Amino acid sequence: MTLHNLEGRILLESGTLLVLDKPPGLPSTGRSLDDDDCLQHALMQRAGAMVWAVHQLDADTSGVNVFTTEKRDVATLKDALTAPTARKEYLAIVHGSPAWDARCVTDPIGMVDEESLGVTASGRSARSEFEVLDRGPEHSQLRVRIQTGRTHQIRIHAAHLGHPLVGEEWYRSPPCTVHPRQALHAGRLILEGALHLDVTAPIPDDLRALARTLGLRAPHATP
Repeated sequence: MTLHNLEGRILLESGTLLVLDKPPGLPSTGRSLDDDDCLQHALMQRAGAMVWAVHQLDADTSGVNVFTTEKRDVATLKDALTAPTARKEYLAIVHGSPAWDARCVTDPIGMVDEESLGVTASGRSARSEFEVLDRGPEHSQLRVRIQTGRTHQIRIHAAHLGHPLVGEEWYRSPPCTVHPRQALHAGRLILEGALHLDVTAPIPDDLRALARTLGLRAPHATP
């Protein structure tokens, strides 16, 4: 990612806080601090100093991603993101048409074998709230609000409901090849309290095009 492209993706810069609209296909962080294939490295190049990721999005997931230029602020920001009042809203395009309009999933997530994550009684608590925004012939558009941040949480819970994401490779059999990435976008983050924040990331062009192709209405950043 060039610095020019990076500047256009900064949603908020205030003091030590940086909120980015992460593009799809780029991890939040790399395998090491020298790994230039990640958003963190691009931000470090811009700052000329260390930058910390407060939370991570899957490489394929686009949208709101929080960083800070001060290590001492990481814990405070993490606490704000996991507070009960925090709202993390995602747009998801999934297979099928749910028989429900809204559904809350609280099944725990953990390792189901040596290599795979999934729903398991021995996993960590997880909460995802799904709401149907639109239904097409064979696919649906959902808003998802998460109260926890388990690895692959939305992908796993959506598949557990029988409605895996379009583009899902790991939690659908056979893997979905309709779209080159999981159709998931972190669209909005709201934090309340001492740190007040309300940031929205625009819907990327590839998900707008996907929605049209699947007979769904154009998605909105804040449905």
